[in-house]
Amino acid sequence: MPVPCSAGRDRPRGTVRARPCGGAAARAARVLRQWLSDDAWSAGERLPSEPALARQLGVSRVSVRAALAQLQSEGLVSRRHGSGTYVNSVRPLVRSLHHNVGSDELITSGGCVAGVAELSWRQERADRDVADRLGIEIGAPVVHLKRVRTADGAPVTVSHDYFAASLLPDRPITVGPSLYEFLSTVCGVDVAFGVATLEAAFVGDHAAVFGVAASELCRVIRQVDYDAAEHPVSYSIEYHLASAFEFRLVRQRPASARAVSERPPVR
Repeated sequence: MPVPCSAGRDRPRGTVRARPCGGAAARAARVLRQWLSDDAWSAGERLPSEPALARQLGVSRVSVRAALAQLQSEGLVSRRHGSGTYVNSVRPLVRSLHHNVGSDELITSGGCVAGVAELSWRQERADRDVADRLGIEIGAPVVHLKRVRTADGAPVTVSHDYFAASLLPDRPITVGPSLYEFLSTVCGVDVAFGVATLEAAFVGDHAAVFGVAASELCRVIRQVDYDAAEHPVSYSIEYHLASAFEFRLVRQRPASARAVSERPPVR
């Protein structure tokens, strides 16, 4: 978990303009999330006003308000009526299981240095599982990307990603460590959201990669990512070494219950 910054640390200044994808509110939330991860504000400190944040982020107040609501749902900040928005003292390692973070962000959020120990890819034929997830025919050509992620040099995540080979452009390509960036910049496909399942398992065949016994536990995340039109884009299977990560789920009360609790007392 990030350590709160000292009172003398400089605040983010100037205007930040993120890449034009995902909407202004989503871009603002990403930048604010990064600032919070970098301890731009101390735990319990009040954030600048919405107009000030809008100027710094280069977006509208409406977008800032939506971004702050998203961060509140992730447990990063608390919004107090008539007072402002404050940084939560207790912040989850994974901001929320509803937030689609990459492995690098997951590792760095815990204060570790993220790295890649292995990166390889090949074309193969889709088996039934991959075909069903991607909505393609069994035996259709797919790209299989394998990555081993490290935290401070130690392997902690093994991921297998699959996407239809038809997405590849007809030119030489280079696959980098970020699948989302590759799909966007090389294949021209932007991921809008993902649907995932989480399960526990033994590391099994990945024991040698992790350097642990096969009986060690890992958390397996199976996820299908979709574009804005809700078409399947990629299918990933991630094995996270259980001893290296702590997953937390931020559980909010229903909106109706919050509305009752936040209602001012009758005088």
